[in-house]
Amino acid sequence: MNADASEHRLSREKSVLFCAECSFENPISDGWLIVTEGDERTVVCPDCGHVADHRTTQSAPTQAPRAD
Repeated sequence: MNADASEHRLSREKSVLFCAECSFENPISDGWLIVTEGDERTVVCPDCGHVADHRTTQSAPTQAPRAD
């Protein structure tokens, strides 16, 4: 790997989200359209309208009782 490639990789934030359709990239907290309805969250690209992520909020997993 050359120095230019490693410098570019190190300068990016880890939390950057990329649009698969138009290559828009930004941290999820900066520029993306976030639509929340009930327990669902959709992240939409502000440039092309592509849905980059759609999730349902799930409750924390419960632990099964131990069989000691």
